[in-house]
Amino acid sequence: MRFEAKKIAGSRWLRAALPSEHGFWVMLIGALASALLRAGAGARSLLVAALTALTVIAAAGAVRRPIRRSTLAQLAATLLLSLSAVPVELASGVPGASIASAAVARAVVFLTSALVVRAAFARGVRGGSRRNSFLHLLSVAIASIGALIFYVFDHAKESGTCAMAAVVCAAYAYHRPSVKELKLLGLSLSGLVLASAMALAL
Repeated sequence: MRFEAKKIAGSRWLRAALPSEHGFWVMLIGALASALLRAGAGARSLLVAALTALTVIAAAGAVRRPIRRSTLAQLAATLLLSLSAVPVELASGVPGASIASAAVARAVVFLTSALVVRAAFARGVRGGSRRNSFLHLLSVAIASIGALIFYVFDHAKESGTCAMAAVVCAAYAYHRPSVKELKLLGLSLSGLVLASAMALAL
């Protein structure tokens, strides 16, 4: 009985210490998968990816409560998550210019995905219609500008990745999902994050 009680207490502590947000895990996995696909899944890449994952998870667990209270903190954390691929790519010798452009494209996808989710929450608040519209338009604008800039500078993969995000964000700007559709929204945005990881690695 005492062992079972310790086991249950340990399980509860682990759940409390780990980030519980679905988006966090999707973005972390997407960023590291993108890095491994781009850098090659060698022993060094896998080791750095594992260490990076453990560091990010520990840091996210430590600051999860303050982040939950602030939309700006959540968006900042989203941008930091997009950088979790960088150590893996650096350790594997990926050229710096390629790392930078992929990191920016990844940040565009992650940030616009987060804005779409925040827009869904805004819709459920009294008087949140204007904020909902603004967040949707902002997500489309960021993704579209990113696609255009990358296209002008002849970064086809990054441009295509941002264009993909722009199309998804435009679809949500038209549909305007609410928090009641959060599960479906999460699944589709997970697909976008993982598809962007593949697009950047091709």
